[in-house]
Amino acid sequence: MTPYKLIKIVTVAANSLLQQKLRSFLSVLGVVCGVMAVIAMIAIGEGAKQETLHQIEQLGTRNIYIKAVSQTKDQIITAREQRSYGVTGADLDRIKNGSDDIDVAAGLKEIKTLLLGTDSKLTPQVVASSDNYAELLNISISSGRFIASFDRRYKNLVCVLGYDVARRLGALGKIGKYLRMNTELVKIVGILNRQETARNKRAPVSIRNYNEMIFVPLETADTLERIEPAADYAHVSEPRLSEIVVQVTDTSKVMAAATLIKRILEVAHHHAKDYQIVVPLELLRQSQRTQRMLNLVLGTIAAISLLVGGIGIMNIMLATVSERTREIGIRRAVGATRRDIMVQFLAEAVMLTGIGGLVGLLGGLGTVGLFSTMADWQMAISFWGVVIPLALSFLTGIFFGLYPAKQASRVDPIVALRHE
Repeated sequence: MTPYKLIKIVTVAANSLLQQKLRSFLSVLGVVCGVMAVIAMIAIGEGAKQETLHQIEQLGTRNIYIKAVSQTKDQIITAREQRSYGVTGADLDRIKNGSDDIDVAAGLKEIKTLLLGTDSKLTPQVVASSDNYAELLNISISSGRFIASFDRRYKNLVCVLGYDVARRLGALGKIGKYLRMNTELVKIVGILNRQETARNKRAPVSIRNYNEMIFVPLETADTLERIEPAADYAHVSEPRLSEIVVQVTDTSKVMAAATLIKRILEVAHHHAKDYQIVVPLELLRQSQRTQRMLNLVLGTIAAISLLVGGIGIMNIMLATVSERTREIGIRRAVGATRRDIMVQFLAEAVMLTGIGGLVGLLGGLGTVGLFSTMADWQMAISFWGVVIPLALSFLTGIFFGLYPAKQASRVDPIVALRHE
């Protein structure tokens, strides 16, 4: 079949569709809904994938987090009976020496201290950390330095400011200046670069906003906090921690290391549940499994919509073949072959679903944008997120238009000319 002949057949098909435009429009609603569902499915899936990967990159796929858990009075009493006193520096040492697969580990403690002589609206989070904390979590320094090992050894009263804290302090937030924390003067030795923070409030693990934090050496926590330890902690020589971050030598060894750490802490804490182990790699796998389930549900909805739309197209085309029997006879009488008739009706079906696909694409993009803005849910439109729905709409037209087209091509021209 020559291109000229094909164009002529397609033109005839387009004219036929225009003559029955209302019925044609109603028949493609299923295809429109199906394409919109496919676009939404791909956009939600891609957005969730990108956001999850971004969070895991920030947390680190080789990292394992041990977090202290807030407890009720009864839970604290139970833990003390089991001779467990929360996450401590001793746990940090046990984990460091627990396996050759553990590359590095760092501790962090949130401390409550008053920041005096500054804007009362400035309420940064003050934390005491190990000297290797910034390196472990890829926290970059804008100027100065981070906490050093000699700061911890000599209990130096120094601090490192987050980007936003330094900016809001203005002239007071410069290297070499001093901040008053309770009764102590603490020297500023470093300022962090602006750190990108995760926007997702539904994240399974909260990612710290380092821009709003002040870091001090771990050994100075008690000096700056100025809070006497509770009676049941008085005999605990090791510093209590809010969090331990462990980095494993290789991603393939993360799960094995997590199992080992869990066993070490179970023995050390006598099975008291005063800590939580978070493995970002496992969270990624769980998120991927959840995403596959969501894609399956949305894909099923889209498939049902396309199926309904395709059946509607087939019914319309079968009715059209019956109504246009005489037209088919005339075309056959003037030289059109069975193949020409088949191509014409197949082209009509593909045009219908193609128009439905384009309308669904525009509607889907609008819906995704609206839902993303109103629901504060990250979505992403990719190249394949546009191509796949359009391809599915055309394939639906071919699949469901093939049978009516064959029926039209099999009409006997003599009988067709006698048809009223």
